Amino acid sequence: MTQAHSVILKIDGLTKLHGQFKALNSISFNINRGEIFGLLGPNGAGKSTLLSILAGSSKPHTGTACFDGMQIQPNNLKLRARIGLVPQDFAFYEDLTAKENLVFFGNLYGLQGTLLTKKVNEILEIIGLDDGKANQYSKYFSGGMKRRLNLGIALVHSPEVLMLDEPTVGVDPQSRNRIFEAIKTINATGTTIIYTTHYMEEAESLCNRIAILDHGEIIACDTLQNLLSLTKTTINFSIIENDQTKAGLLQQKLPTLKQATLQGSYSLASHNNPTPEIINLLVNEKIQIISMQLDSPNLEKVFLSLTGRHLRD
Repeated sequence: MTQAHSVILKIDGLTKLHGQFKALNSISFNINRGEIFGLLGPNGAGKSTLLSILAGSSKPHTGTACFDGMQIQPNNLKLRARIGLVPQDFAFYEDLTAKENLVFFGNLYGLQGTLLTKKVNEILEIIGLDDGKANQYSKYFSGGMKRRLNLGIALVHSPEVLMLDEPTVGVDPQSRNRIFEAIKTINATGTTIIYTTHYMEEAESLCNRIAILDHGEIIACDTLQNLLSLTKTTINFSIIENDQTKAGLLQQKLPTLKQATLQGSYSLASHNNPTPEIINLLVNEKIQIISMQLDSPNLEKVFLSLTGRHLRD
C-alpha cells in the first residue's frame, strides 16, 4: 500500500450515547491519507458527534478511533496538534481583525516572528481575505467571510488532517466557491480532508470517497462512482403519434421499456446510460423523436434507495 493510499484514520465499532439515545451506533470505516473524505447525512445523523470524537474533544462509549496507529483520546495535546477542526460555531474573537485572530491563534501553537508572518499571509490568501479585509474587525464580516476566517483559524498549525463541520451553512455563492477552492488547495499539499455536509452537490463535487451516515449508522461507504452505480439512469422520450404502430417493436427490442400514461411517451432505466442504444434503435427504425430527457443518478437518489426517504426529510 502506497503512502498516498495508506490509512490515516481507522474507526472501529464506535458507539456514542446521549442519555439513552445512540448518536453513533457501532460504526466502522477507514480514511486514507491525502483524500477528501465526505460524511454525508441529514441533520442529526451523528456527523458532528463523530468529528468531536475524531478531534479528541469527546470520548466514545465503546469502540476505538486511531490516528496514524495511535488511539485518539481526549486532551492528547500532541495528537490534537496534528488535527485541525472547523466547527459549525465561529471559533474566533469578533473584536479582533482577521489578521489579529490568525496571529493570536498562531501564538497559541508556538509560531512567532517571520514564520508566523509568512503563515498568516499564506492563510489570508488561501481564504480570500488577503486584501483590505485582513485588517477589518471580524464582527463586521458577512456570514461567508466569517466562515472563511473560521477555516483559516484551523490552518495556522498546518494540520495533517483537517475536519470541516458543515462549513458552508448560510454562506453566499462567492464564499462557498472560495471555501471549495481553499479546500482543494489545502488538499493538494497532502492534507487529508474530512468534510461533513447535508448538501449532496458538495459531496459530489469535492470528495474522493463518501460515507453516508443516517441515524448514527454508516449505511454506505465508497467512491462516488460506486455509490452512484447503486441506482439507475433513466431516460424518458416521446415519439410522434404516426409511429405508434411501432410500439410493439420498441417493446420487443427493449424488454425493460415502460410506456408512460401519455400516449407515445416511454421510460427506460438502466445501470448503464441507455441513450446510445435507444437513439440507434429509433434512427434505424426511422421512428421520429419529439423529446428526450436523461435523468442521471445522484446522491439524493442513492440515499432514497437505501433509506426509503429523501435526505432532507
